[in-house]
Amino acid sequence: MSASERALLLAAGLLIACGDGESGTSGGGASDTTSAGPGGPGATSSGSSGTATTASGTSTGTAGTGGGLPAYASFHLNYTQDIDFSKCAERDFVVFDMEETPPSTIDQCKSMGATMLCYFSSQYEEWRADAGSFGALAEGIDGWPGEFFVDPTDPQNLAVMVARLDQAKAKGCEGIDLDNIDHADHEAYISSIFTEARARGLLVSQKNAIEKIDLFWDLVDMYQNEECQMYDECAAYEGLGRPVYNIEYSPCHTLPYLYSNRKDVEAMDAWEEPCAP
Repeated sequence: MSASERALLLAAGLLIACGDGESGTSGGGASDTTSAGPGGPGATSSGSSGTATTASGTSTGTAGTGGGLPAYASFHLNYTQDIDFSKCAERDFVVFDMEETPPSTIDQCKSMGATMLCYFSSQYEEWRADAGSFGALAEGIDGWPGEFFVDPTDPQNLAVMVARLDQAKAKGCEGIDLDNIDHADHEAYISSIFTEARARGLLVSQKNAIEKIDLFWDLVDMYQNEECQMYDECAAYEGLGRPVYNIEYSPCHTLPYLYSNRKDVEAMDAWEEPCAP
């Protein structure tokens, strides 16, 4: 961890506040893999068998820092309402859109064995029902019309995220898949969202931002990455001892320490294609 990252942690009060969460359980009740940091005490090299664990669909207590989760797990992601429920019985974790997915769909998927992660963005999207509740905004997100970065210092923006976490909990979500977390100067803002999620017993999945793995380590249970194979960045996840989900948008190959498949970036629906061996 760099000196600047440590300074950010101190500024957010995280070195004191983030150390003692209880472990959540999920994905078959594997043994505790909590570690002091990437490659630290208790970390294990994941995926040694190259097979997914059995989904259990359980999540109890306050989400821990990787504790109680297997080092390797299977995932399915679908941001639409064209649901393939067979994946709920096949995968350890399933990711649905938090706002658009009704509680009945989440409950059905959980009843089939999956642990439910609910997706939402940490930034502004003009089509969301709570768009009018945001505070100050910053620049637009390049390539995504109608999406803007928020001003991370405006407490109104964090209040929107807290309300979303409450909604996720009420809907039966067991964890969050938080998007767009890698913007510069948003570290304290994102850490606050993660901390609020953990306080509600929600698992936390860190999406992308591999340069911030150390920074967010004590607030995160698992990882999701888009195109680490394309950009030759997957090695950042090797040996973490936590589940990692890798999504590629072009032909891909399997890696022993993470779960990968190919998705359609334009649709992000139920379709997926296995990576080549």
